[in-house]
This record gives sequence, structure tokens and C-alpha cells, in this order.
Amino acid sequence: MCMCMCINMTSKNISITKEVYNKLKKIKAENESFSELFLRLLKVQKYNIEKSFGVWKLSEKEMEDIWGNINNRAGRRWKKLDIGEIK
Repeated sequence: MCMCMCINMTSKNISITKEVYNKLKKIKAENESFSELFLRLLKVQKYNIEKSFGVWKLSEKEMEDIWGNINNRAGRRWKKLDIGEIK
């Protein structure tokens, strides 16, 4: 009787600068892979962003001051980007 377990793991190579590599290496835990580090950072980023939604209740005037003329502001072209959701 033979028991076999197949684990199919794919990998992708990415190119980063030495500066980025050194910064990531500093925050990576001793027994943590870079893949695990990236997953941890993405989880923290998503959690912090979602946690902050709705914290500051804007008045109508504040909303108008911040967002009212955003498309007409000098020095910047604003476009809606469809980058999808990080899961």
C-alpha cells in the first residue's frame, strides 16, 4: 500500500532593486519566506485600509471642499483605475 501526497506549487520570478530587497529582508521574520512576508504585508495593508473606512464622518461642506472640484484641479489628471481587488 502506497500513500502519496502531491503538492502543486507554482512560482514566479519578480525583479526588484537591491534597495527594495534589503528593506524587505530587514522586515522578514527569521523563519518566514518572502512569499509569506508578501502575504502578511498584503493582509496588514487590506486590514488597515478597511478598518479606517467610515471612521471620520464628513460634513457636506467637508465633502465638497475635498471632492467637489477634484476633476478640475491643476497639475493632475484624475482617472478611474480598475485594478481589481486584492484577496
